[in-house]
Amino acid sequence: MDGLAAEPGDLGVEEPNQIVLKTFPARLFSGKKRTFNSAWYGSRRWLEYSIQADAAFCYPCRKFRAPSSAVDSTFTLSGFCDWKHAVETGKGLNKHASSKEHQLCEAMWRDKERRVQTGTEIATLVNTEQLQRNRYYLSAIIDAIEFLTVNQLPFRGDNDGFDSMSGDGCGLFLSLFEYTLRKDPALARIAQSIPHNARYTSHDIQNNIIDIMSTMVTEQIVKEVGESFYTIKVDGTRDSTGTENISIIVRFVNDLYEPTKRLLTISTTDKGDAATLTDTIIEELTKAGLSPQKIISQVYDGASLMSGKHGGVQKLLQQKLHRYIPYVHCFNHQLHLVVIHALTTEQAFLDFFTMCNMLYKFCRKPTVSLLYKGQTLKRLLDQRWTGHLGTVSVILRSFDDLATLLREVNSATAYPKDVRVEATGLLQAMSEPSFRFIAEMAHKILSYLAPPNTMLQAEDMDLFTGLQLVNSACTCVENLRSETEFMALFQCCKDATEEPAPKRQRTPNTSFAMYVVEERITHEHPNNETELRRLYFSCIDAVCGEMKERFGERNCVLMDALKSLDPEDSTFLDVSKVKPLLDLSNTAIVESEYTVARRFLSEQMKVSSPPDGGKWTMKKVLKHFHKPLEAMPSVMTALKHALTFGASTALCENSFSTLKNILTDHRLSMLHRRKANLIKLAFEKDLTKKFREEWKDSLLRRFHSAAKRRLPLY
Repeated sequence: MDGLAAEPGDLGVEEPNQIVLKTFPARLFSGKKRTFNSAWYGSRRWLEYSIQADAAFCYPCRKFRAPSSAVDSTFTLSGFCDWKHAVETGKGLNKHASSKEHQLCEAMWRDKERRVQTGTEIATLVNTEQLQRNRYYLSAIIDAIEFLTVNQLPFRGDNDGFDSMSGDGCGLFLSLFEYTLRKDPALARIAQSIPHNARYTSHDIQNNIIDIMSTMVTEQIVKEVGESFYTIKVDGTRDSTGTENISIIVRFVNDLYEPTKRLLTISTTDKGDAATLTDTIIEELTKAGLSPQKIISQVYDGASLMSGKHGGVQKLLQQKLHRYIPYVHCFNHQLHLVVIHALTTEQAFLDFFTMCNMLYKFCRKPTVSLLYKGQTLKRLLDQRWTGHLGTVSVILRSFDDLATLLREVNSATAYPKDVRVEATGLLQAMSEPSFRFIAEMAHKILSYLAPPNTMLQAEDMDLFTGLQLVNSACTCVENLRSETEFMALFQCCKDATEEPAPKRQRTPNTSFAMYVVEERITHEHPNNETELRRLYFSCIDAVCGEMKERFGERNCVLMDALKSLDPEDSTFLDVSKVKPLLDLSNTAIVESEYTVARRFLSEQMKVSSPPDGGKWTMKKVLKHFHKPLEAMPSVMTALKHALTFGASTALCENSFSTLKNILTDHRLSMLHRRKANLIKLAFEKDLTKKFREEWKDSLLRRFHSAAKRRLPLY
């Protein structure tokens, strides 16, 4: 078997990993919370702590125990976590330290240290060349795993054995490794000398390497976050196996003073209630090494499970952490709701999009699609309003092609009667001026909403800039509300549409001959100019009303704070405005720093322009002037906090696209841990690619430690 012992991936490789945290996770013992204490490292060089397992381990016993040794597996595999009795006499750490097995392993460890210091290590004297060959062999395996992971490709086939790699059904991993052996004669010669029990091509070895890679990526993300405050973005989806997948994204300002978003993990839970989801978020953050107390804002969709004011995740998280954490409803989600609600208030719009769906289905008929020469129609999706814009755009560009298609089908006796009848009805509906008018109006309104929807998904988009974009789009839609705009659109559609056949004049009822008729109640024809005018203004009012209601500055104090950090605003660096933002992190505000910073930055921005042109923004000010701002830490903190606020959970949706690519119909037996690791490695490919060179040696050393030197590497 190629399987490895299940040790946490964050334990020491060359020396004990004596981690020191400000606050260690707590466990309940008899109703009292107890934690690991870093003071226990004092006289115990051998002691190490794993964040992943929240447990203590013995470094020499892990590294130097014999396979048949009686060393307590608590300190080597599962981990010691009985904090209540950790330092009691005759128990816990003291009991382990006094055991003969531990003392023997510790003596072997110290002996190795002496040999390393004097340059007489056995591996160095006897087997250096073989160790290099072993590392070269495993390096090729890591390269194959990295390639398949980054490209979201499956690993395994029907056969998993090393000897079956040249046969059918061996899968991409073995096929890629076999190809590498053919292209690299030196690797092929090394492979022939590798012991059969250490070829490291089984799925267990793949999982172990993927685990270590995922752990190292997580460690890098935590390192990038550092001591910064961060925003969490959370969303969930069920995959085809029915498993709930919870995507947790963190947004922070990195060491280069750039807003950055990273996928921390894909978690899962058996229950879907708000309390369980809240506990899962806190647990995953803590397990990764991030302090939940550093959360400065939270971004979710508008489902009551997440946004509930009393029992939603956003409220429960604040209650558990005992502090105020602003909640932001995803702007992309809100834009979707604006379109869906506003454009469905009028029956005419519902009928129009129903017609669009009927055209889509009609053009997909096998016999009809051969005649169609226009652009492919888009399918309308309830969960993606951008599909409405795509559909309307195609219909307007291919209007003549669609009309030609419907006429040809209508006049061709070769088509079944029901198809010709359907074509006649669709052609008649398309020929109505109201159809063209609604299409043009919907296209114009949705086109104004498309740019902010796209830009909100950008990695560096902050909350304040996102709100400015949405407000600009709303203003553009409001500017359409004029008689001039209506008449221009109405006349354009009237000229582009064939005049309908004149209708018979209605004969006045002779019964009213002796009466004075003051008002007639009649049904307005949908093509009537008055009805189209009403429809036009009603739709614009509905869109603008929805946008103002959903994107109104609900937390005016916080939005004023963000606004006061905009270099273009008259309240730039106003201490009274900025203070609520710093209160979120209990940061003291120093008025003198703001006075100096406002004067300094104002003068600098007058005489210089941003390196990339344009106008000065919060991001550009922080990036360009971070050196002098380091002398004004409360100003620096305020700018970093403002850029940390996010506006969209689009990145969570992107991670679900990666999930769909990885969990195909042929990979449904995959365990969640492997699936989650593969998603993270594929999604954060810029970090995963570091295993090609920069991180490879560290990965080899960790694997060597976990593999118990079955194939010695060092």
